[in-house]
Amino acid sequence: MSLAAALAAPALAVAANHGAGDGSVGVSGASGTIYIQGSGVIYGHVDQGTLMVLQYKPDDGVSVPAVSSSKAKFGRGTGVFSASDVRFLLPSGQYTIELIATGIDISAVGRGTIVATSPGAADPSSPPPSASTVDGTISINGGRPLALSKGSTSQTFGGSPSPSSPSSPSPKAAPGEPSGR
Repeated sequence: MSLAAALAAPALAVAANHGAGDGSVGVSGASGTIYIQGSGVIYGHVDQGTLMVLQYKPDDGVSVPAVSSSKAKFGRGTGVFSASDVRFLLPSGQYTIELIATGIDISAVGRGTIVATSPGAADPSSPPPSASTVDGTISINGGRPLALSKGSTSQTFGGSPSPSSPSSPSPKAAPGEPSGR
C-alpha cells in the first residue's frame, strides 16, 4: 500500500460516515434561548450567559468538549458553563445543548433540530420585525439568513434531500403513461 493510499483511507472513511445528508445551521448575534439536538460537529461563542451540555457522546468514544470559561463543571457527558466570552467546540458526536445567553454565534454541520426562542412573546398584532427588534439571524442548510424576532422558531437541518430537490431523480411513469420528458 502506498503512503498516499494509507493517508487517504481514514479521510475517506470519515467522509463516508458524515457526508451524505449532512446539513448545517448558523446562528449569528442571537439573544435568548437556543436548544440544539443533533449529530456532527458544533462550535460557537457566547458574549454572556450559560452553555448547558445536556448530553454529549463523541463518535470516537474519547473526545471531550473544549470550552473556554471561568466557571465550568463537566463530567459523564454533561456540563454547565457560565461566564462571559465563552467559546466552545463539541467534536463529532451526538449532542444536546442549551444556551441561555446574549451574543450567541453557533455553527454546526451534521443533522439535527434547533429551537430558538428570543426574549419576550410574539405579538401577532405587531408590525414586521425591524432592525431594532431582531435578536440575531439563523441560516439552515446554507440558506439565506432569517431574522430571529420575538417568539420561538424550530428548524431541522441536514437529513435526506426532499423529493422536490433538483438532485433527486424524477419519478418514472407507469407502463403505458407518457414520461413527461
